[in-house]
Amino acid sequence: MSHPDWKLTKRTTGLRSLDRLLHGGLPENQATLILGQAGTGKTVLSLHILAEAIRRGEGGVFLSFEESPAQLKRNVDSFAWGGTLHESDDWSVIDVRDAVGMETAGEFDIEALMAAISARAKRFERPWIVIDGIDQMMKHQPEPSVAVEQIRQVNERCADSGWTLLLSGKLGNEGVAPRHLEGIEYMLPTMLLLKAQVINRRLQRRARVSKYRGSAHVTDEVPMVINDQGIQFPYQTSEEKAEAIGSTERVSSGVTRLDDVMGGGPYRGSSILISGRPGTAKSTLAAGFAEAAAERGEKALYISFDEMEAPYVRNLASVNIDLQPHIDQGRIRFHALHAWSALLSEHVLTIDNLIEDFRPDFLVIDPLSALVKAAGSEEAQPAIERILDRSRRLGITTVMTSLIDENDPEGESTMGSVSTIADTWLVLGHNVRAGERNRSLSIVKSRGTAHSNQQRELLLSSEGIDLADVYEYGTEVLMGTARAQKAAEQREIENRLEMERMQRRQDLQRRIDQARGEMERLESELDLVDQESKETRRAGRRLARDIQQRRESRSSTGQGGRKP
Repeated sequence: MSHPDWKLTKRTTGLRSLDRLLHGGLPENQATLILGQAGTGKTVLSLHILAEAIRRGEGGVFLSFEESPAQLKRNVDSFAWGGTLHESDDWSVIDVRDAVGMETAGEFDIEALMAAISARAKRFERPWIVIDGIDQMMKHQPEPSVAVEQIRQVNERCADSGWTLLLSGKLGNEGVAPRHLEGIEYMLPTMLLLKAQVINRRLQRRARVSKYRGSAHVTDEVPMVINDQGIQFPYQTSEEKAEAIGSTERVSSGVTRLDDVMGGGPYRGSSILISGRPGTAKSTLAAGFAEAAAERGEKALYISFDEMEAPYVRNLASVNIDLQPHIDQGRIRFHALHAWSALLSEHVLTIDNLIEDFRPDFLVIDPLSALVKAAGSEEAQPAIERILDRSRRLGITTVMTSLIDENDPEGESTMGSVSTIADTWLVLGHNVRAGERNRSLSIVKSRGTAHSNQQRELLLSSEGIDLADVYEYGTEVLMGTARAQKAAEQREIENRLEMERMQRRQDLQRRIDQARGEMERLESELDLVDQESKETRRAGRRLARDIQQRRESRSSTGQGGRKP
């Protein structure tokens, strides 16, 4: 079955992020109106779309009412795709600017303009037609209604000829109607509205698809960035179709005892938040995570808003974390950024591009709370959610550090509300007691994991990072010198008790020995008594025999002396 003529067909712009806003591209064989104030990127957007079309083997015609062909070429030279326009013959520029000092009279000859376009476009199949500065053309039409009618004629001509038309114009002082063309916004099927606003002395551009008849589209007003790659929409740079994988594999934090209290370590693909005040070792612990990932043969991307690579790597060596070999071998990529150097949307775009280029298994953003300080930071939480959503979908294990909210006395509230979306939340703090400051670690939450609820002392030494065993004293958990002092006191008590036990044992042993000696003496006396008893019995028996023998002897003597 052939495609119905009335069916909406879309044409890719070549800008992936813009196509996602438009759910596939701009309407083919129809006109799209791009409106904005000066400096919002109308011309750049049109040229970028045209350059991408040429890169795909298509062609187009660009009508300029404001800049000369030489100016346009100079303007695109700063973009990565500028060479495509410079080197290609698949596009043509028509200079329709008013001559300097020219005075005009009568109506604008729209037919002559269409004839000029047709002459250039006929060598292309399905060309793109860009009319840049449509308001400059229509200002010569004294009757606004006639001007709108002429634009309608241009739109119908495009549909009949198979052209896809881009019209750009400046916004009027009120509403969303272009100058000299009030009412055109109701006639054309698709309209992009570009804005520019100064935030914290920095220009921020935004875009919105204000209408798109016959098609679903993103209705939010989204940030727009112009850099050496051209036009990009940071929050629309990746596919949203992939689902996050619920891996049951555990990955090590690099600290054995921390893994133990987390049920074996965090899940692969999960997000870990490390929050705390300055100096609590957030970055150091994050670096330990990254080193452990590299030692497993994984690729780790470390994005730092606080540190430069060389001094950071040097400082980590003092706690036995050596990132340099992994950096040299390409397993760890360190990228330093500055919160003040760009808009929030630009930072998000940079992070997206780094992920796209490096394809890490492990990501560290240190600290994520720096995004709150960037210009345009009113969008910090959606931006952070966007970064985490993408890392989850790509199966990247993500570690984020964050300063705590200065207004939170408990130290368990993070800037940008990152803690609400992280899977695991580690809170680092200072335990100050008796004039000594010790670092502590506790696990506030760890989704899907049975974990310890006790606060532990975080130890940093030349041997590395470690956690001390919990030392409870009554209702307190002691750390540092207090822990050592109490442990020494406890050992002293135990030693004293042990000595008392030994002394008592010796005393009992002595008494046992004495009892044994007395028993031996008594046994000797008993033996002597027994011997005496035996001797007495033997003497009695001998005496009885002697008496018996004497009796028998006297009896025998008496009988022998008597005569018969």
